[in-house]
Amino acid sequence: MRPDDHENDHEPSAVWIAAGPAALAACIMSIGMFATLLMLNLDALRPKVGDMVVFRPSTQVQDVWLLEVPVAEPAVAGRTTCAMDPAVIVRDGGSLVVEARDTASPATEYRLHWAGAHSANGPGDCAGAQDLAVSRTDLQKLANAAGGFGFQHGLVR
Repeated sequence: MRPDDHENDHEPSAVWIAAGPAALAACIMSIGMFATLLMLNLDALRPKVGDMVVFRPSTQVQDVWLLEVPVAEPAVAGRTTCAMDPAVIVRDGGSLVVEARDTASPATEYRLHWAGAHSANGPGDCAGAQDLAVSRTDLQKLANAAGGFGFQHGLVR
């Protein structure tokens, strides 16, 4: 072998000089398309109008947290928030139905109808029925406390 042959092995080939940027651009476009597809599919997992969260009465121990939820249309008594306590709701049972979705205000994106014996102990109790406005995060917390969306628990979106 001649010493001149090794000098040419260290130089990039003309094929990689031309194809390298094209391959990089194709990879970036593929990642962008995958990310867009993923985001579109995640939006499909959002709660939809008509979805239900059903709290079946039980003695199951729940997390100890209290969620203050704005009332969609304050009653004559002037109540502006309801307290949603999973321990009380699961003890007495109840349900939430997604009635509308307004993406203009993320803090109150979902309009819900609550029906149940009690939603909490004390003055924030929304006993009976109440229309509520919640964020997606708060709705997901309530659904997780119930075990998921729908009548058949176990499917959490």
